[in-house]
Amino acid sequence: MSRLGTFLKEAREAQGLSIEKVTQETRLSEDIVKQLEEGGFAALPSYNHVKNFVKNYAEYLGLDIEEVNAMLAEECTRSDFTRDTAIVFSNEPLQEIAASEPVPVMKYIIPAVVIILVIFAGTKLFFALKGNNKVETAPVAEQVQPQAPAPAAPQQEDTTFNTVDPKTVEKTIEEVTAAEQTGEGTTPAAEGEAKPGEADKMVVQDGVIRPDKTAIEADKLKEEKDKKALPTGNVAILNFADVCWVHVKSDTGEELDFIASRGNKREIAFKKYFVLDVGNAAVASVTFNGKVISGLGGYKQPAKGLKFEPNETGSLKYSIVK
Repeated sequence: MSRLGTFLKEAREAQGLSIEKVTQETRLSEDIVKQLEEGGFAALPSYNHVKNFVKNYAEYLGLDIEEVNAMLAEECTRSDFTRDTAIVFSNEPLQEIAASEPVPVMKYIIPAVVIILVIFAGTKLFFALKGNNKVETAPVAEQVQPQAPAPAAPQQEDTTFNTVDPKTVEKTIEEVTAAEQTGEGTTPAAEGEAKPGEADKMVVQDGVIRPDKTAIEADKLKEEKDKKALPTGNVAILNFADVCWVHVKSDTGEELDFIASRGNKREIAFKKYFVLDVGNAAVASVTFNGKVISGLGGYKQPAKGLKFEPNETGSLKYSIVK
């Protein structure tokens, strides 16, 4: 009889709790609760599952975790879940393999060696003969007298500006001079350059263009107010140790529906809360601000309507919603 299982069962019965009520409030399946109270730890998927289930159950019953862990260490260890590989030997006798006739290796090796030696000797002879040949000097070509360069073609005069009417030029000069004397057509000097987006916020004071400081300050105040009005964003990471279906909906409007595999991680952004549904609650966990929340339910048991929201200390808490 399991001492730890008896301890858990007696604690539950002393509090007047039924297995059905424990299942509803801890999200542990009825089968898992019975296995824990009967000491059937080896029937659970892994040592980590056993440790998490025992911890959640003990915390729910208000038991001393150190005392519970000490009893668990006596009855269940990680090595209990090591899977040994069986080696099966055949009982049938080995059949003798008839010795085949030796392959006449020398029949093919000797001709190949002879061919290689002939090719090597021929190559050496070829390069030796090529090195003894005298290099004949090519006859020097007769020196060609350089020809005088052809005379450059006379450049044509650019007459582009010669087509302008002199009267038109004279009239334009008179107009520019008159404008300078009257001050028309000139641009007042601006004090500094306007920043991007401030070109339409300029005023003319004493004939000088200056930025409209009142309009610019109003825009800055509006921008700071809009920034403060923006909601603070939060990001949680969903972790999966095995395959399961997942549905998650955030208060930002984001909604995900997918099949997670072993080792998957998904980020979910939210303002105040998000709701999670998983098909295999024991393999899912949530990380937020460096803290991990696991043990969301039983192995191969669905958990629906888990609403996660930050508490006053910056950690996540979750409750069950319909």
